[in-house]
Amino acid sequence: MPGSSTKVLLSCVFMSYILVFQPGCGKLPAEHKIIKSEKGEIRIDLSEIRDGRAHFFTYKKSGKRINFLVRRDGKDNLSAYFDACFTCYKYKKGYRVEGTDLVCNECNLRFRLADERWDNSKGCSPILIKSKIDKDSLIIKTDDIEKGGKIF
Repeated sequence: MPGSSTKVLLSCVFMSYILVFQPGCGKLPAEHKIIKSEKGEIRIDLSEIRDGRAHFFTYKKSGKRINFLVRRDGKDNLSAYFDACFTCYKYKKGYRVEGTDLVCNECNLRFRLADERWDNSKGCSPILIKSKIDKDSLIIKTDDIEKGGKIF
C-alpha cells in the first residue's frame, strides 16, 4: 500500500524532529535577581547580603543565565558560588535553601550555611567563585563569572 509507507516515513520524520529539536537539556536554569556588570565587575552591596542567608543572583551574558549565590558563613566570611556543581550541573536545577542548609535540587545533598568550608568529596558541591570585599561591596570580576557560562 503506497499510503502506509508515506505514513511510516512521516512518523519517522516527526520522531526525529522530537528527538533532535526538543531535548530536555535545552532547559534554562531558574532566573533570580538580575545583576549587571559595570567596568568589568559585579558589585553587590554588603548590606544586602550580610544577613546570614544565601542570596541568589543571575548574570546574563549573550542570552545565557549564569546563576550564582552569595552566603555568609558562621565566621562572618562572605563567599560566592555558582548555583551549580560539576556533578549535577547538567540538570540545571541548582540549589535551594531549607532552614540552615543549602540543598542540591537534583541529588538532595545538604550543606550547612554556617560551615566555613564545604566538603566536596561526595562530588556535589557548589563551585567557588573568586571574589573580594572592597569597602561596602562584594566584588566579582566579570571574567570570573563568565567562566562559569559553560556549566549553564
